Amino acid sequence: MLDAVTDFKLLADPASLDVKLRELRAYWLSKKSEDGLPGRRDIDPLDIPRLMPYVALVDILRDPLDYRYRLTGTKFVEMIGHNRTGMRAREIFTGPLLEATVALIGRLIESRAPLAFEGRLFWIDKAYYRFQTLILPLAADGKTVDMAIMGLDFRLDE
Repeated sequence: MLDAVTDFKLLADPASLDVKLRELRAYWLSKKSEDGLPGRRDIDPLDIPRLMPYVALVDILRDPLDYRYRLTGTKFVEMIGHNRTGMRAREIFTGPLLEATVALIGRLIESRAPLAFEGRLFWIDKAYYRFQTLILPLAADGKTVDMAIMGLDFRLDE
């Protein structure tokens, strides 16, 4: 569903990610325990200052599934054209893009594992830009996904 509806492609191989996203994944893995996910309290922006412009922190909402931007990095704001801090996915997306977003949230909650995908920024009239996104689940109790840290990489289409 995701690929056909939105022009996003799920990425299974972390090696295919941009170097910044691989660094963010390595940082998340260093904070993850053997039996649980890291929580927001485990993520320190001072540990990853070079990555922060490319990071968004989101609250995972349930009933209905949604997310709300808690923080958006400066590079993310620059590319999108406005600051989404405080906004929910259901306020931003509609139709197939919203359906795909909700499906990703459900998958993140259920799998409790990183999700990575790439595509074009066609929904903000910047189809000449490609993006990669890495979504890393966070859980205050180590088990129940209640937040996520998203890494974003943007580049001109080649």
